[in-house]
Amino acid sequence: MDETTIHVLGEPGRANPTKSDMWVCRGGPPDRPGVIFRYDPSRSGRVPVELLRGYWGYLQTDGYIGYQAVGERPGIGQLGCRAHARRTFVEVVKGTKGAPKTGVAQEVIDRIGQLYDLERRAVHDNLDRDGVVALREREAKPVLDNLKEFLDRREKTTPPRRLLRKAIGYTLHLWPRLTVYLQKGFLRLDNNLAENAIRPFAVGRKNWLYTCYS
Repeated sequence: MDETTIHVLGEPGRANPTKSDMWVCRGGPPDRPGVIFRYDPSRSGRVPVELLRGYWGYLQTDGYIGYQAVGERPGIGQLGCRAHARRTFVEVVKGTKGAPKTGVAQEVIDRIGQLYDLERRAVHDNLDRDGVVALREREAKPVLDNLKEFLDRREKTTPPRRLLRKAIGYTLHLWPRLTVYLQKGFLRLDNNLAENAIRPFAVGRKNWLYTCYS
């Protein structure tokens, strides 16, 4: 799941313009995925609760707290999004003056890149689900274990107010969710498929003046 804000005009009972959200669920059989869009004036956690009423299985999201209630429900395995975690370190690199290809943030980005390289190899080699799990256990898990150890050390030595510390804290807070994908071959490293589905609204937000409610 993912969500993005849109500005709306003419919605009954609300001032103009008003900020609302477009939510997206992407799922179903891997060979016949479906996408559901849900407009809601609220970014409240009640929206995913309503959308996923009766659902059991895996739920992959970013770290937004609004998904927490669903993620804690029996029968739900919640996954984090490695792309969102990576993005926090990209922001650190962008904000660093001098040589951008060095430092702790770039080291984390490079290690995450190794995880994506393994996923591409699995696709290239046309591995079945068991083969994907075996590859991840054999090669991805050591990368993750080393990365976790690296982040634990750096968290202790990085000042709390630095952007790097926030990136490290975000990643470590979500770490259990960020490693769930190791368990099943059909699980993904990130929720980019949902993000791609909702991208037209994110791109449109930069081009539209407003969205009209009708």
